[in-house]
Amino acid sequence: MSPPPNQTAKSEQTGLSTLWFAATTLLGAFLVFQVQPVISKCVLPWFGGTPAVWTTCMLFFQLLLFAGYLYAHVLKSYLKPSIQGAIHLSLLSAAALSLPIEPSDAWKPSGTESPTLYLLWMLLCHVGLPYFVLSSTGPLIQAWLSYQDSSEKIYRLYSLSNAGSLLALLSYPFAVEPFLSVSSQSVVWSLMFCGFVLIQSVIAIRLFRVVDRDEPQPSASAHESTTTSIPWQHRVAWVTLPAFASTLLLVVTNHVCQDVAVIPFLWVLPLSLYLLSFIICFDSPQWYKPKWIALVSIVAIAAIQTKNVLPFSLQLLTEASCYMVLLLGVCLLCHGEVARVKPAARWLTQYYALLSAGGAIGGLIVAVACPLLFNHFIELPLTLSIASALTVVIFFACRGWRLADYDWNAAKQVKFAVMLVMALPIVHLSMDGHASAIASNRNFFGVLRVQQDEEGTHLVHGRTIHGMQRPGEASSQPTSYYYYDSGVGRVISALQERSPSIKTGVIGLGCGVLASYGRTEDEFDMVEINPAIQQIASEHFTFLSDCPSTIRHHLGDGRLVMERMHDSRFDLIVLDAFSSDAIPAHLLTSEAFELYRMRMSPGGVLAVHVSNNHLDLSPLVHRLAKNASLESRVVYGIGDASISVHQSCWVILADADNAVWDHPAMATARPASPEQLRDAPLWTDQHHNLLSVLNLW
Repeated sequence: MSPPPNQTAKSEQTGLSTLWFAATTLLGAFLVFQVQPVISKCVLPWFGGTPAVWTTCMLFFQLLLFAGYLYAHVLKSYLKPSIQGAIHLSLLSAAALSLPIEPSDAWKPSGTESPTLYLLWMLLCHVGLPYFVLSSTGPLIQAWLSYQDSSEKIYRLYSLSNAGSLLALLSYPFAVEPFLSVSSQSVVWSLMFCGFVLIQSVIAIRLFRVVDRDEPQPSASAHESTTTSIPWQHRVAWVTLPAFASTLLLVVTNHVCQDVAVIPFLWVLPLSLYLLSFIICFDSPQWYKPKWIALVSIVAIAAIQTKNVLPFSLQLLTEASCYMVLLLGVCLLCHGEVARVKPAARWLTQYYALLSAGGAIGGLIVAVACPLLFNHFIELPLTLSIASALTVVIFFACRGWRLADYDWNAAKQVKFAVMLVMALPIVHLSMDGHASAIASNRNFFGVLRVQQDEEGTHLVHGRTIHGMQRPGEASSQPTSYYYYDSGVGRVISALQERSPSIKTGVIGLGCGVLASYGRTEDEFDMVEINPAIQQIASEHFTFLSDCPSTIRHHLGDGRLVMERMHDSRFDLIVLDAFSSDAIPAHLLTSEAFELYRMRMSPGGVLAVHVSNNHLDLSPLVHRLAKNASLESRVVYGIGDASISVHQSCWVILADADNAVWDHPAMATARPASPEQLRDAPLWTDQHHNLLSVLNLW
């Protein structure tokens, strides 16, 4: 028997309405997570390309996400549907008027500001209102849908929301960044946001037709209660488990970015796994298999602790892969448990507000608390310890391989094993070079350590040594990548032979090794973005104090400082601005090289340090040189461990008729091949993609 016509019409109307809700959820989630890499890439160059930019941006987005979820909870809990619609329509209109989101050059920092506070303020001014409106979409749309359908199906919209977020993240490094300039990304995002405003406005207007009435009680299920109370343990879990998952996300992202490169792909991958865990856990309970997940996570933790037994060439890839597996496993456990104890639809907005509060707490722990409390990345072994305990407890407590059913008494029987696995990461930290540090400094730009051994004093950032000084009579000699046989050493030798004084601009101070070349009549302008490096170079190394030259220090991003030095001309510009193994991309664009050329005196030389474990930068620099009408040649320095000299690769740039090319020291310098110039990328401020020079092998 066919249904009555009026029932069919009502069913079709409800289906159409559900499509509007689904479309709004999907587009809103896409925009929420697309704006994060877009705005981060806009501001990354202004803060030295450090991983802390991404961490701070994540903190901002998590705090605003919590504010949006709290706004949705208050709106749904205390206001009539028609008033909810009116208020949200006003916010949608105001957010659309605040576009575009790209900061202008007037927002470039001077170098004296607090980077964290200044970055948060900049983000608030440019994306605060649009992101706030977008962040409320998930819980608000589900709450509005509950007026017509309060069954458990509305939670599947949360899975759809995370699917939209995942699509946004995965599309960025492969479909957006390679093809759209930074400004174009901002424009496209703004246009899509306007489309979102129109779609959600339709739903908000429909609220004026909703009759204000009490929500119907949903049918009871195995994990829901029809009572008016929620166990306090559930609320604690809704906050603490997402907080730990968020903390692990940021800690793993920080660690991987420091050891590889600060590129959107390495921001996106951990966050994609984080979102994937939400999709799996909230789509259907049948996907959540805690015992299997805990076992795989335990294996990943064990592999991380024993990675040193592998050949060095495999250690990085193995470690990064294991951290990704661990991150996904722990997030599945945390989010699987909060999904398992989710409440009835009537408490939906409160539930999401507490989940987002946990995410914000995780961001505060990593971005604010840890830099204030610790001098090194102790949050990495600490989170590994907690993750180890969590996975072992769940593995032994879970009764079977298919169900999320627990016997917590069984977990108590393995308490000594839990204590052991928690201790292993801490022991590993103490054996990983941190204990030998005589000084450590942590700020927005990362952790710097000063280590001493029989070879001398080393400046270490992450796993990268950024200079060292030998003891005794050899303390005045250049070391590491700056020895006499290195590219910069040969150039300085050639310039000093032809002139009694040279003026050198150095972007990237390190421990001041280049000052060892200074003569009485020479001048150095040392540019450094990290004030801690200036302090360490002065207190723990003597290159600067022993140098007879005139040395001027400039604090700030190298390119921004160079832009402000209108009257300065240099015989030599040394570009050596590292952030662990990553050179900030904004220093290697055609606009940047035009700036360097303007700051070079007649007959001046530019020396670019491109020694790098994972980025093949030589072809890029050759292409930039050709674009700037400069000759370029590569100089390879041979390492000598007995005198603390590392293998180095420098690209030297100068006019084709510059006398430096005729010096015997430059006889072995290699020009670019036609194939290199043909295949090399050409970066600009609006279009640069580090994946084009990434070399993991």
